[in-house]
Amino acid sequence: MTNFTPGLDVIILAGGRGSRMGGRDKATVRVNGERLIDLLLDEVSLLDGLMQVIVVTTRGLDVRPGVKVVAEDPAFAGPVAAIAAGLAAAAGQPSTTTAILAVDAPASAALVPDLIDALDDGDAACVDGQPLCAVWSTPALQQRISDLDSVQDRSARSLLEGQTVYTIDGNGDETDYDTLEELREIGTVD
Repeated sequence: MTNFTPGLDVIILAGGRGSRMGGRDKATVRVNGERLIDLLLDEVSLLDGLMQVIVVTTRGLDVRPGVKVVAEDPAFAGPVAAIAAGLAAAAGQPSTTTAILAVDAPASAALVPDLIDALDDGDAACVDGQPLCAVWSTPALQQRISDLDSVQDRSARSLLEGQTVYTIDGNGDETDYDTLEELREIGTVD
């Protein structure tokens, strides 16, 4: 039986091919001189009860001390495989709650407190149905992942099927930027 630590783990999905960004690694794209991963990690560091931060990427990525970096296996196996890899990295001392965020939504961590409040006794809470801006009860997420016949090539939305999911309205912080042009809406991109 797993013992859960009161608190919050955060899994940041930072992998993918970046095809809509011209093949660039999304995590290392800079907006106003700051890498997307650093912008998101800055926001994550402000969260109450933060225990572990796990970045899942198939590319080599330097991050600040204390942040774990793991990869899904095989590479580019999709978001559910990445979430499963993040959960496995936290398995030694998982927290009771797990946030799932995407590196291309650099302000999304600001919504985590509202998501935790909305979670109540449900399995998950997400912003406007977005599975990559969500907070889960860690036991429910572990169970959902273990119930799948395969985690490869599955959409993140498929995790929500059959679960008790609460939804909150977004305020713009959940916006994900899929292209370099979209990122230019928030600053200078290099």
